[in-house]
Amino acid sequence: MVSQQRENLENVHFTLDNGLNVYLLRDNALPIVTVNLWVNVGSKDERAGRTGFAHLFEHLMFMGTESVPDIDMILERGGGSNNASTREDVTNYYTVGPENMLETILYIESDRLCHLPEAMTQEKLDRQRDVVLNERRQTLENQPYGKLWLALPSAIYPETHPYSHPVIGSVEDITAATVDDVISFFNTYYVPSNMTLVLGGDIEPTRARALVEKYFSRIPGRVKPEGTEVPRETYPRERRVRIEDNVQTARLTMVWHSPSFMQDGDAELDILSNILCKGKNSRLVNRLVYEKSLASNVSCGQMSGLASMFMIDALPLPGVSVETLEDEILSELNAIVRDGISEEEFNRTKNSIETAFVKQLQSIEARADSFNSHVYYAHSTDFPSGDLERYRRASVSGLMRVAGELFTDDSRRCTLVVDPKIGDRKDEAR
Repeated sequence: MVSQQRENLENVHFTLDNGLNVYLLRDNALPIVTVNLWVNVGSKDERAGRTGFAHLFEHLMFMGTESVPDIDMILERGGGSNNASTREDVTNYYTVGPENMLETILYIESDRLCHLPEAMTQEKLDRQRDVVLNERRQTLENQPYGKLWLALPSAIYPETHPYSHPVIGSVEDITAATVDDVISFFNTYYVPSNMTLVLGGDIEPTRARALVEKYFSRIPGRVKPEGTEVPRETYPRERRVRIEDNVQTARLTMVWHSPSFMQDGDAELDILSNILCKGKNSRLVNRLVYEKSLASNVSCGQMSGLASMFMIDALPLPGVSVETLEDEILSELNAIVRDGISEEEFNRTKNSIETAFVKQLQSIEARADSFNSHVYYAHSTDFPSGDLERYRRASVSGLMRVAGELFTDDSRRCTLVVDPKIGDRKDEAR
């Protein structure tokens, strides 16, 4: 069984006068520090005609200011590194370096939050716009099966849903962005009270707090934007979507709307995804890849967020139709709904999830980011026990309930098929 007790990360919390929430996670095991900033803005907050702004602005944040024109050079010379990511819900920025760089890192982070609007120019916008458009081409438009991810949001979400467009945005909207647009976006969402800062690693809390107050207190406070409501959907917008792409082999992707992060059923579906697809002995991998030789690969996942998706993805072997693969997957899901899952299989999988969860927290960077994520989604600092609690509460009966809800109603499933273009298709006889 999953252990019933796990010590939470000790933290020091304080809030600056401008509204910035700060958490300090001390770990003096190694002379390393990390600065992790979560901004409550993602593609969910973009309006029609202005998609892709959250991701575009992530790139613009690395363009530098008059005081710090080259962020990467300063960090790399000191032995540090940084990166960022944008998704539907949030944008996060993370930097790691030796402990003697803490003040430098905090200065750089606060400087761009203070001065990026006045440093924004048409030349900088054009340069990063080109980078984003090239990223879209390389990772989605021209990447094998990349068109799937462009089509997926509008296939499963209604047009008015905040998740109904790709995070990277449309070419037309990115191209239409102006300097005034991006400055307005910054002033609206990059507000101290709309951000959470986590410092972790080899820090002394009193000094760390003084440095944060010194540099981040100068960021002006502004009105916190209203949060975007993200409703949970039940039925997909489309039941079946076929996409032609420059690929040699077809691809099958099956998607269901599922419970949001930490809501009832979320952990059960995470456990189910492992039962189905984690390792050679998992049900779908064993059945499709090893026993029947129908697929070269099959993967599953409960993709949790403010709204979530449960996904099964498979590549048929040459000569195997996606319909054959689809029937086999549905047969296995129906068998689970009909026959259930043993307590032994359920608990074994639950234990493996906790083991993997704890192992990935060994680095201070992962701990800081996971802590920030928990604060964002759970509105609590009881980490990791609060996150693990959803698995402790999970049960076979809970899994059977949510599996019955999702898999017995065909209208809840969206099936996306990527086909090789005509002339490139291989025989799909079986």
